[in-house]
Amino acid sequence: MPSFGASSAHQGLWRAQEMASDTPNHALTMWDVAGDLDTAVMESAFLHVMGEAEVLRVTFTDTAGDGLRLVPRDLGDWRPFLLDLATEPDPEQAAREALADLVREPFDLERDLLFRLGVVKLAADRSLLVIAYHHLISDGFGAGGLLSRRLAEAYTALARGENVPPLEHEWDTASFTAESDRYLASPQFTEDTAFWRDYLNDAPPPARLPRIALSDTTRAALAEPLSSADRWSQVAGAIGMASRTLTVPRAEAATWTQTAQSMGVWMSTMLTAAAAVFVRHRCDRPDFLLSLAVGNRVGVASRTPGLAVNVVPVRAKVPLNATFTEIADTLVDETYEIFDHAACHYSDIQRAAGTPLSDRGSFGVVLNVVEFVQQLHFGDSPARYFGATTGTFDELSIGVYTDGSADSDLFIRLDAPERLYTRPELRFIGEELIAHVRALVAAGDQSVGSLDVTADAVGERTPTAARRQEQPRLPAAQETVTHLFARQAERTPDATALTDGDTTLTYRELDARSSLLATALRARTVAAETVVAVALPRSADLAIALLAVAKTGAAWLPLDPALAAGDLTTQAARSFARVLLTDPATAAILPAVADLSVIVLDDPAPAAADDHAAAHHPVPAHPQALFAVADTPLDGGADAPVALTHRNLARFAADPLWHRTGEHTVLWHGPHTVEALALELWTPLLNGARVVVTPPGEREDDTLARIGGTDTITTLWLPAARLTAIAARRPELLAPLRQVVTGGDRVPAAALRRIREACPHLNVVTGHGSAESTVFAARHPVSADQPLPPAGTIGHSHDTALHLLGPGLAPVPAGVTGELYVAGPGVTRGYLGHPAATATRFVPCPAGPPGSLMYRTGDRARRDEDGRLTHVGGPGTRAELRGTGVEPAETEEALAEHPALAQCAVTVRPDSAGRPRLLAYVVPANGASVPDDELRRFTAARLPEPQVPALFTVLDRLPLTPGGRIDRTALPEPTPATDHDTHKAPRNDTEKILAAAFADVLELDRVGIDEDFFDLGGNSLRAIRLVGLIRAELNQEVSIRRLFAARTVMGLSDMWQDLARSSRPSLRRRTSNGSVL
Repeated sequence: MPSFGASSAHQGLWRAQEMASDTPNHALTMWDVAGDLDTAVMESAFLHVMGEAEVLRVTFTDTAGDGLRLVPRDLGDWRPFLLDLATEPDPEQAAREALADLVREPFDLERDLLFRLGVVKLAADRSLLVIAYHHLISDGFGAGGLLSRRLAEAYTALARGENVPPLEHEWDTASFTAESDRYLASPQFTEDTAFWRDYLNDAPPPARLPRIALSDTTRAALAEPLSSADRWSQVAGAIGMASRTLTVPRAEAATWTQTAQSMGVWMSTMLTAAAAVFVRHRCDRPDFLLSLAVGNRVGVASRTPGLAVNVVPVRAKVPLNATFTEIADTLVDETYEIFDHAACHYSDIQRAAGTPLSDRGSFGVVLNVVEFVQQLHFGDSPARYFGATTGTFDELSIGVYTDGSADSDLFIRLDAPERLYTRPELRFIGEELIAHVRALVAAGDQSVGSLDVTADAVGERTPTAARRQEQPRLPAAQETVTHLFARQAERTPDATALTDGDTTLTYRELDARSSLLATALRARTVAAETVVAVALPRSADLAIALLAVAKTGAAWLPLDPALAAGDLTTQAARSFARVLLTDPATAAILPAVADLSVIVLDDPAPAAADDHAAAHHPVPAHPQALFAVADTPLDGGADAPVALTHRNLARFAADPLWHRTGEHTVLWHGPHTVEALALELWTPLLNGARVVVTPPGEREDDTLARIGGTDTITTLWLPAARLTAIAARRPELLAPLRQVVTGGDRVPAAALRRIREACPHLNVVTGHGSAESTVFAARHPVSADQPLPPAGTIGHSHDTALHLLGPGLAPVPAGVTGELYVAGPGVTRGYLGHPAATATRFVPCPAGPPGSLMYRTGDRARRDEDGRLTHVGGPGTRAELRGTGVEPAETEEALAEHPALAQCAVTVRPDSAGRPRLLAYVVPANGASVPDDELRRFTAARLPEPQVPALFTVLDRLPLTPGGRIDRTALPEPTPATDHDTHKAPRNDTEKILAAAFADVLELDRVGIDEDFFDLGGNSLRAIRLVGLIRAELNQEVSIRRLFAARTVMGLSDMWQDLARSSRPSLRRRTSNGSVL
């Protein structure tokens, strides 16, 4: 029997099917026929047309010598099916279930005719014409266009008693494949591959829409079918695809068409441009790759229903200051350039460009505007195109089509692998896309960066409180920190304010002593807006000094006296301090610094303040007066002083969260930072609590022992890194507390869960913020009787507006990642002496009163449809790895779930060749030993491949900043073994064969069983070769996705139970020339 060489389209789909052998690439085209369809005549039409369609009656063989070949077959005893469901209680549902079984049933690609055609009767006057097939033999245009039209033509002729008109051109395999052969051997193919290699050189990353965080309630609501068309899309679930079909009413679709005409572009171009703007906003990328489905039908392929469809990449650029028309015009120019080379198949483009291997589409979201559909008539019965399944994709596909009738609505169909998106998520994305199109159609000359789509269909699902950018209520003008403290001292003068060893101060005594010192400081020219560096150990004296500085109207800068003398003076100078207040021991070692006056706390001058009356009258301060200075790093790494006002801290301390703090005892044990002092000293004192001071240098174990001791500590501030470490080792130490406050870094959900299990009555407050927004811009209190929040929950805050904005400062819809901006009385003045940095990070607030500013945090976050904010990543942490945007925080969250780890940190750093790679640093719990391959498998089971760290480094502890945050800049460079004499040897025969296969494919002498395939140079082509070798040598079905998860010989060996066809691998031995015995 003759056979014919496969085209690039066939070979590409064949390889894709091999790489995902557990997912059938079956397609289904349906027509809804209104009227009495004569099934006997339809059977004759089926037999006649399929007898003509040799190009569809093919099977496939793949041999080492000949490669992939198409083998024509006769129809034999094949017959179409007839399924009469008209008497079923719900014929449509019964049909969906039957058709799901139909497309789920596998084909034998070497033996079966790769199609199933027939009729499903839904009623006496309604039938479904069904064309099911393996994608290897045809595509949407072939089956839904050419084949469907021919079936209608044949039925109509036979129903009228006429002969079926002959085909103008035969549907033979030889002509169809010969055209492909000629192209592959032509100079045009060489030119096309060279074009794509150049076009994709330094190309932007592919567009990949992030997942949508949905509450259970919204997920259930979005799962509900929208229409009959949407119900039919559920059939795609049979082949592992999630699918949704959304409907745009005909009248609105006509408006879209008119808009396209006024722009001077086709409707397909307008919709593609709208999708590009949507991707720009959702993915926050100025340029990216999109995939465009093209018919690729010229010559013989234009009149033959074989497989010809292609997908080509297009570079999309969406400047935020451009109009929609300008975006569309740019896209027209771009597509004109690439369509001249669209005959080059997707798989050949991948090879030409050296596209890295990924378990997702190489070129991003697929757009397919279907324009071949036309209404058919089977005799006198009209038929509407019903869609159904379009095969499997490895990426989100967005199709746009009509049913072919003159009065058709416009249908937008979204398909994606179920491992990437759920049906509720696809509906959410589809509604958001439609909202973007509507906004763009109405935008006129408005720039695309200023679009606000949150009030459209997406916004209607979002609670009003979550959409509205509410203005914070400002504290009263007279509420300075000194006023608040004076008021508290008047309310509870004899209550204990502070305990420092044997020293106890009441509120009256603390007020009096600080006032005395303030008088002395004023005598030494300390005045309003002066910055006073305070270098005293944590003690009652430090509390008195800070309060005294505030009473003079000056601002304080906390410095740790344990620092080197040079560091003390450098920090003081950097913060424009004019006075240094310290103790005799520190003063004795300080070098002389010009313009820095040193005041020693036990100087005669402060002690001799005899004007007792004056001592009790603090200098009146304005709420906007400078209160404190916090040292913080800028984006470039240099430190800069943040200017906090009285209003800033007054707002923080007035948060209702702290209203019951007066009943608490708070432990003051933190470092000399504004954050720790605000939480452990100022907020408790302004709310009437008791503060217990730990001595400088006290070990953490001793500090934690105080919790259950005689001090009866009830509230503790712990930076997230320290809380996480305690949660992994001894969370029960926190049980005597009523409340733990944490922040600084993201707290893993695993840590919160361990604390809840050990301390079920403990309340936890997670805070999010920085010095620029006065400690916490938002906080999320979780009482003991509440469920734990999802990982990264930010919450809200008192008198603070949190704006989630896109690059054009327009609000982003729910589920879209945006940048977090903070507005309200917690926003500080900016950076002292750094006007450029201040102007960059403190920007005009479009939703605030005239002149108001908001702080640009650089943090990325998402808001769910219930209004809840979730932290996604910090400033500058997001990275592109193998075309995928990776957030290290998500990898940290997954890795933190490992029960043997106490802490982990994940960061992105370049390798020796400058390529970014994901690195994990782990601290085992209680000295446990955790092998790298176990951590890799653990992470790979929870995250997509690009989010799995390339290397794991074990540390005794994570480096921390003075404020207790993880110091990612201090994480060491990993030192993986590179000595080829240290290869870890195989443990069994299976691993010997696997190691040999790895080495063969990677062209290395040998490979250790713990060495990463991709780190050693593995790419897409080598992975395909490796999978083939494993099948040949071990009789094992290994998908590319499994290889991604395992990555090493040891990993594959340990996953054998999941991979094996049988209980034991069938081992084969190779000869020296590589042949299998």
